[in-house]
Amino acid sequence: MVIAHNLMAMNSQRQLSIVSGTVSKKAEKLSSGYKINRAADDAAGLSISEKMRRQVRGLTKATENAEDGISMVQIADGALSEVQDMLQRMNELCVQAANGTNAASDRQNIQDEVTQLIAEIDRVAETTKFNETYLLNGSLSKGGRGAYNLAINNRKFEEVKKKYEEDKEKAKLKLTALNGVNAGKELSLDALSDTKGLKIIYMQDSIQTTQTANGNPTSTDPKYTQLKNALKMEIVPNAVQEIIAAFSPAYDFLNNSSIGIGLALGGNNYPGLSSSTLAYVRFGHYSYSDGTVDPNTLEYQLAVNVDALKIDNNGNLDADSRKKLEVTIVHEMMHAFMDEALTNGMTGTVDGKHADDRFPKWFIEGMAQAAAGGYYDGNDWVNGGLGINTSSSDSFISSQLQANKLGGSSNTSNYGTGYLASMYLGYLAGGKTINAASMKNGLAAVLKNIRDGESLQDVIVRLTGKTSISDFENSFSKDANVIQFVKDLTAFVGGGTGGAVGNFTTANDILADNAITSGTPATLFELNIQNDNVKNVYNDPDYTVFKGGSATNGKGTYNDGPLEIAASKQLTGFGAAIHAGTDTDMNNKIHVYIDAMDAASIGVDQVDVRTVDLATLSIERVALALAQVSAQRSELGACQNRLEHTINNLDNVVENTTAAESQIRDTDMAKEMVAYSNANILQQAGQSMLAQMNQSNQGVLSLIA
Repeated sequence: MVIAHNLMAMNSQRQLSIVSGTVSKKAEKLSSGYKINRAADDAAGLSISEKMRRQVRGLTKATENAEDGISMVQIADGALSEVQDMLQRMNELCVQAANGTNAASDRQNIQDEVTQLIAEIDRVAETTKFNETYLLNGSLSKGGRGAYNLAINNRKFEEVKKKYEEDKEKAKLKLTALNGVNAGKELSLDALSDTKGLKIIYMQDSIQTTQTANGNPTSTDPKYTQLKNALKMEIVPNAVQEIIAAFSPAYDFLNNSSIGIGLALGGNNYPGLSSSTLAYVRFGHYSYSDGTVDPNTLEYQLAVNVDALKIDNNGNLDADSRKKLEVTIVHEMMHAFMDEALTNGMTGTVDGKHADDRFPKWFIEGMAQAAAGGYYDGNDWVNGGLGINTSSSDSFISSQLQANKLGGSSNTSNYGTGYLASMYLGYLAGGKTINAASMKNGLAAVLKNIRDGESLQDVIVRLTGKTSISDFENSFSKDANVIQFVKDLTAFVGGGTGGAVGNFTTANDILADNAITSGTPATLFELNIQNDNVKNVYNDPDYTVFKGGSATNGKGTYNDGPLEIAASKQLTGFGAAIHAGTDTDMNNKIHVYIDAMDAASIGVDQVDVRTVDLATLSIERVALALAQVSAQRSELGACQNRLEHTINNLDNVVENTTAAESQIRDTDMAKEMVAYSNANILQQAGQSMLAQMNQSNQGVLSLIA
């Protein structure tokens, strides 16, 4: 018998310790409800469980995200519902104003309500927001889609307008029977169709034109003959000669070419002309159903508004009309030169097919202004349009350029800011020097580089250091170098026109008043006064019409093709990405796109009902806007339905993932209770045995006694 080491007690104590640890673990599992309370309980199970927990908690938050997305969509849809109601009311007003029983004062009263509705549509678009995020101002748009939709609507509207004007012109025709019982009487077509015998009529045009549809001259009035001769022999060839000289060597390759252009004299009602349009150049080409263009044929027409000119009975223009016509012809002939030399960028053609890669309107109009002048008092888009003069401060210039932003839809943006932007490119390309020679050389270099295959975007990036056309447009009004250039250019031009034709500083009368006798051959843009249109056919295999750079050469997203982009804000926006998952995968993003819904973006900002014609055409404009808003609401409704399905799916995944995680981590209470009871009994037995073993050494005392 030994007492130094009570081995039986030690053994009992060790076993009791093991059992006590088991009881403690079982009690912890029973009290917490989890069978994994620490990594030691089940290292692999803990890892799996935590991944599942991350997924469950992330998906729960994703459900809340989707619910917030539905709330946002509902707010946008509610606002657009009110916009639709206003458009419906606007439609009613347009129909009402189109009725011939209204007096001018009645239509003005109707216009007053239309104006208020337009203002309210703008207010709704600019103020509707969810959690400080504006919903209808274009910041959530799908880049370029709103602009494209508006451009398509503009095209549809122009087609309707053209047909309306054609039908209106047909209605104006006076039909006179030349024989039969109604000889000499003016009859309607219906009445004439019921007339027995030979039906011969002649048509009296309601406007003055150079020729009828079949190309035969109808005007023998001496004053119009004189005007046509002045245009053919003096104004147009002088403009051609001056443009060639000003933009050498950009257009030198056209020398000795035979390119004709037709002439149409019309009034305010002539298609494309109005009281605000003195002249225009129409350019056309042939294309096929697959979008392929005919590279060998171009067609030109110069239309001049005789209603806007003061002409005496001998056909002589008064001095003011002559000056205005000269500047306008230079502007329009510059378009003809760009059409001829830079056809791809002017038409949106790449590799022989339409590819929606056309120059922005500010460049097309700005370069024409650079030729004819942006400061001329009859065509003044800098002083009169932008309000910029020699005393303007830097902040004022910046604010005006921002208010009339490059790439905007207004004339001031395209003709005024576009002129300054084009001149700025010429200034940079010409060595950053403010003088006539340098700036003309710079402008010519820009055109020649594009002619040689560089895109407009390439040119802008190279000259300005900007990343794209859009970057250049967006930063133009805030660039200190631009502001200083505008101040210096304005001071340099002084009282001049600001156009390359006339060395920028020449005032008003920029073309010679005599006939061309030498210099540029008359075959280059020769004016044909007998035909509306001249079809030019190019058979020289070494001369390709469709050549030159494009807007971006496919490198950017600024594409307006044959359409006009209406507002730069419609090109921006990234949508609202609703994150409906737990991972970084973009498949977990549900994008909600809401295009700009202000009056300009849906095409009703210029709805005018003050005349029968304007009110009638406005009906179509409002109808197109309603369709555009309805399409946006339909998209929002579809998105809301998708989000609801997403929520249902997320809830289902959360439920099933929670069940799976429960299998790994939750305690089986019945099983653990049995194990706990067993361990508890063993613990009690161990305690009893330990007590007995501690008493076993007491027998030694009897030996001592």
